[in-house]
Amino acid sequence: MPDQAHHPDRSPIRDVQSYIGLPLIYNHWYVAGFDDEFGEMPKAKTLLERSIVFYRTKAGELTALQNRCLHRSFPLADGTLNGDNLVCGYHGMEYDPDGRIVRIPCQDRVPNRKLKKYPLRKQGPYIFIWMGDEDAVDESKLPDFSFLGDPQYECVHEEKFVEGSYLLMMENLNDLTHFSFLHANSFAFGEYFGRLETEAGKDEEGVYCYRLDRDWKRQTERLPPALQEKLKGKEVLNRNGGVNAGPGLFKGFSPLYVYGADGEVEMELKTYVMHFVTPETKTTAHYWWSLCRDYGLGNDEAKAATKALFSRAFDEDLWAIRNMQALLEQDHADYEELIIAGDQAGMLFRREVLEWVKAEYPEFR
Repeated sequence: MPDQAHHPDRSPIRDVQSYIGLPLIYNHWYVAGFDDEFGEMPKAKTLLERSIVFYRTKAGELTALQNRCLHRSFPLADGTLNGDNLVCGYHGMEYDPDGRIVRIPCQDRVPNRKLKKYPLRKQGPYIFIWMGDEDAVDESKLPDFSFLGDPQYECVHEEKFVEGSYLLMMENLNDLTHFSFLHANSFAFGEYFGRLETEAGKDEEGVYCYRLDRDWKRQTERLPPALQEKLKGKEVLNRNGGVNAGPGLFKGFSPLYVYGADGEVEMELKTYVMHFVTPETKTTAHYWWSLCRDYGLGNDEAKAATKALFSRAFDEDLWAIRNMQALLEQDHADYEELIIAGDQAGMLFRREVLEWVKAEYPEFR
């Protein structure tokens, strides 16, 4: 049988091996980390196969520079700081916070050279980084995640690591039908979930997919008792899903709409479940998630239980992705990928990814 990995004619839209082999996409925003993990000491992180050094100036401003001395490629994160300047630990070459060379100890002439500097933005507890060309920064590609820092919402956050392609993780987020099986021991959805009415498509925010559930018991059993009592006899609708806001940004949204006797929405309970997936390499990724809601606030025990539940469920996702990545790397039997009804949003996202790739790589056009 031919080796499945060597079929250049197979479309990334319909073949997962080709899909996860697509080049990384740079002209977008990704999460670099939590704001409080970066201090005055230089810290290196690999994002999209690029080593980046982060540090704060004395005034507290965070900077992100290419982590490679322009002289002999010594990692600058292993150097020191002289005031706000980063000093290479190999020959003492000194760079200012914008990446410009300002001193070379062994000579007087300082060439007009600089390190690549990466634009940063802060939203809530996160630092977002523009991984593409500095002169091509597109603010419109960074959605408004202001609820992450809104005191009207209670949030929990966690960082994990993906032992697989970030595209496998993003595809997982578009595939709600796995809830009934992979998460049978955590979220405990029945098979009914995969057959709920579905909304999937693409709008100005991106590719989206939602499951619509109007079952009162299912939608209220996990609410605080006082809210359950308040909603007795009310018509409800849960719209569970989210939208892909970028190659590594998934804005999960699961509002519960409560209707009055006149059929109009009289209450909306909002829950956001954010997923930020930043490739480290083509086969590994950094992963952060946040859950924010505007109801049932102030109960520390319930908050901790919610975090534990979602953390356990997302570990199940990471387990599945690790196993899929290993099989895709190790098994070279020829096969044809099967597409099923639950793949609608995933296939739309694959098309979106391919368009982003085409925008950066002429050979894919």
